[in-house]
Amino acid sequence: MSELEAEVEKLTRENLELRARAQSASINGEITIPREQSSPGSVGPGAHPTGSPATSDTRPNHVQDLVRSVRDVVVEPSRQPQFLGQSGGITLARLVISAIRVDALPSPLLTEPHSYNPSSSSMAVEASLPPRHAADHLVDVYFQYHTPHLPIVERSRVEKAVESAYQAMSGRELPDRAVERDVFMCFMILAIALCDVSNPSGGRPSQSEGCFRSAIGWYEKVVVSSKSDIETLRTILLLAQFIALCPSRGSLWHLTGIALRLCIDIGLHWESEDHAMYTDPAILYDRRRLWYSTYQFDRILCITLGRPFGIIDESIRVPLPNPWAVYRGTSSSESAKFDIHSQRAHNHLFILSKLESEIKHVQHSQTWAPKIAYPRANYGAWVEDIQPRLEEWYATIPQTSKAYPSSIFAYQAYWDYVYNNAILLLYRPNYTGSQTSPEATVLSFNASCQLIGSIKTLQREGKVDILWKSAYHLFMAGLGVIYSLWQSKEVRDRNPIGSSISTLQSCASTLSAMAESFPGVAGCRDAFDTLSSATVGWLVDDNTVELHYGRQEFEKQAEDLLQQLQPSRGANDNNGMDMPGMLSADTFFFSEMLSSAAQWPDHEGSGFGDIGFDPMIRGASRIFL
Repeated sequence: MSELEAEVEKLTRENLELRARAQSASINGEITIPREQSSPGSVGPGAHPTGSPATSDTRPNHVQDLVRSVRDVVVEPSRQPQFLGQSGGITLARLVISAIRVDALPSPLLTEPHSYNPSSSSMAVEASLPPRHAADHLVDVYFQYHTPHLPIVERSRVEKAVESAYQAMSGRELPDRAVERDVFMCFMILAIALCDVSNPSGGRPSQSEGCFRSAIGWYEKVVVSSKSDIETLRTILLLAQFIALCPSRGSLWHLTGIALRLCIDIGLHWESEDHAMYTDPAILYDRRRLWYSTYQFDRILCITLGRPFGIIDESIRVPLPNPWAVYRGTSSSESAKFDIHSQRAHNHLFILSKLESEIKHVQHSQTWAPKIAYPRANYGAWVEDIQPRLEEWYATIPQTSKAYPSSIFAYQAYWDYVYNNAILLLYRPNYTGSQTSPEATVLSFNASCQLIGSIKTLQREGKVDILWKSAYHLFMAGLGVIYSLWQSKEVRDRNPIGSSISTLQSCASTLSAMAESFPGVAGCRDAFDTLSSATVGWLVDDNTVELHYGRQEFEKQAEDLLQQLQPSRGANDNNGMDMPGMLSADTFFFSEMLSSAAQWPDHEGSGFGDIGFDPMIRGASRIFL
């Protein structure tokens, strides 16, 4: 005790001397930062407990900032999996937590205090574990795939984690298990499953977010103590899985980017023959599932937002996971049958993502300057080649009757939806430089109508998978219907006016229903109502002169409305926005507007507050925010 008291006194004197030296240095215009002592096992910023201040409140602000910056650098290189890079002090845990909406989800990873509004509805109370029978039910819900959750974790692993979490919470010691990882996984599975539990009031967001907040409290310990990059990747993907369903709680874009870079760093994107032959089948199966889960997140975001891919398909060589190769799953053969079918369904979605990636790649390559290393594809011949491959994909969809009855894979409307969205990606106006052919316009119109019908069915059955993505696809399909009706006489001749009006009304009503659960859709709904009303009025007008006048008025109105669906980025940045450009899904400003639905909104920097439009247009300008 005497030795400890003497050491405390010594450290106190040194602290006072360093503080005085820093104050005198700041007065003289010189800043001297003491080098912090660190042990080889320290983890940079994570080595300081949250409750212990690292700097003094009396120190000047710029000195505090510099001390904090220096503290965030590790002098000695570290190859531990929780670090990002060779010598950076920014740990992977901090990088991931920066993609979570930390203002509503406080974490011990944060060194700065945050103010919270107790009356805010975004504040979810940290949840405790529910009764065991409720947890078992939610695990079943998770693996019934009410929405297409990616195969990130096996059922047997989840069941063991739940059992371990409940034993640990009851006070039992489990020396042979990573308790932190089990508790984190248990809370994340409960949070994701609660998004699927039907409720008359429209879901259980507070309960789901409460479990998510509890999981975040364990996240740092999971990543820091993890000895496997694969397990670290799994924790990131579980976070991404939840945020895909609750986009206001984080940035799916940043989490997916981190996960993809981690996959590439550990070599999941490339599988050699020797690797496939000599790796344990269970490990190989796990690696393939995690890779394709990351790949699917990247493709969903990049194709929807019109952004470049995180990795091109030519740099990937990984076979699809074989559902029958290694199955160590559930305790009953009935659930095993459903899990195998779910893996087959996911494999089919992965194949479609590859086809959509090819479509985007070829369309973009048509605008490249011709080079020997990057020759342009014959676009017409390529379309004739990929069309039968898309039809073959649709013809080989896993039988819906073999899926779990409440699974989204048991609904033909879901498969029709994703197929017609791929058809739209191929045939709607794009930046290939060629004029859309009459045949492509007819195909685009038919696919748009079928997509609207499919999403309407899914919305009615409560089976919309990712709401922000489905709302975007529905809105684009509605624009496709309007564009085809105005531009193609063949489309108008082939389809009765009543049928076209009914399709427009279905799109508008479904957008309205989605807006009740996702207020950001209200902007799309209002803009589409205006455009569809003008289209209906034009269709039922028999006066030729009025037709010409109405067409000009509609085109001007459409251009004005679509301009308002973009974030305000300056007077000279929003030029060239028209209906074909919108339908190409490659418009940067529109995709940036949509990306706010995959991240949390930046209200202060959005620039919408200064727009002086009427309330309807103002609502449209805040679409997805």
